[in-house]
Amino acid sequence: MSQPRRSIEQLLKQGSLPLSHADTAALKLEVYPPKHTWLAFFDKAALIIGSVALVLALVFFIAYNWQNMSHTGKFALVEGALVVTIALYIILCFKQRFQLVRQLLLLIASIITGSLLALFGQVYQTGADTWQLFFNWALLIIPWVLIARLPALWLLWLGLINASLILYMDVAAIVFADYIYQDILQLSILAIFNLVALILWLSTVENKPSSHLSLYKPTLLTTAATKAAISQTALPTKSSLHWSTYVVGLLSTYFITHLAIITIFDDIKTLPLLFTLSLWASWCGFMLWRFYRQRSDLLMLTYLCGSVITVVMFWTGKLLLDDWEAGGFLLLALLLIVMSSAMVVWLRRLARLDKRGQQSELLAQMQSEDVK
Repeated sequence: MSQPRRSIEQLLKQGSLPLSHADTAALKLEVYPPKHTWLAFFDKAALIIGSVALVLALVFFIAYNWQNMSHTGKFALVEGALVVTIALYIILCFKQRFQLVRQLLLLIASIITGSLLALFGQVYQTGADTWQLFFNWALLIIPWVLIARLPALWLLWLGLINASLILYMDVAAIVFADYIYQDILQLSILAIFNLVALILWLSTVENKPSSHLSLYKPTLLTTAATKAAISQTALPTKSSLHWSTYVVGLLSTYFITHLAIITIFDDIKTLPLLFTLSLWASWCGFMLWRFYRQRSDLLMLTYLCGSVITVVMFWTGKLLLDDWEAGGFLLLALLLIVMSSAMVVWLRRLARLDKRGQQSELLAQMQSEDVK
């Protein structure tokens, strides 16, 4: 049973909450979502799924009928869809309506742009490297990315840049001839790039904390009952980051963790080894400072814990599993259990501290409202 439900039951037993107001209290405490929330969710979900399905249908239609369509028909279909999409966006901009639809239209136009570039390269056999397709795609949609301000479109652009970097460094030997150092350099560039992207994401994507105080109406509950509900309700965490921020954080975690463990089973010099571990330690310090000291966020700290466990387990395995002895595997299993348990205890303690801090903040806000 959830905490809000238990709070309502306790208030009913104490007589602080009338039985006729139980359903209203359940709505205010979000025991179950109200009707308008479900309608808004299904409306947006259907719109997004339909938009993505529509643009993918265009791509699959051309691919399926590749042999039966002329070059002119293929280009006319793709370019016509792009022109219609931009025209609809301009019309809605003049009417200043349907902001989400306008953003999705730019997302569709961005995907069609990539399809047009791929179609051009396939028809005329330009012989260009694959990374140029993704880089030119990302370059052409920059205006739409800036105009739309849609997190999904920003993620598409970030993915295109990462893909172009990976493909470019696979075909271009930048500094080192040895493949080991080439991989280290490639992962270092990707790790630094995605860390910078995470920092910029945190500084530009606006956090939208919910107003917890509005859940507790004076007309619904008495002051004592409200304080009891607050003290026993599991409130959301302080940091209500946008979902796209967690995607960028996961991407940064993957590349920096991969960089920290790539040199384990290869014989490399001390300087590159120190560089990779120093970069990983710097990333850990930033994550700890940003999401623990400055503003707590449990999911980002979970990323940090997962990275620490992975790196420590890999490096410990290198020291213990030289001869593949059973004792080494036993020690690794015990180490994994201890580290995982310690991380879980730490994260749960942080969750309780967040809850207490928010309860104190809400009670202080209520007291100030009572004084006014």
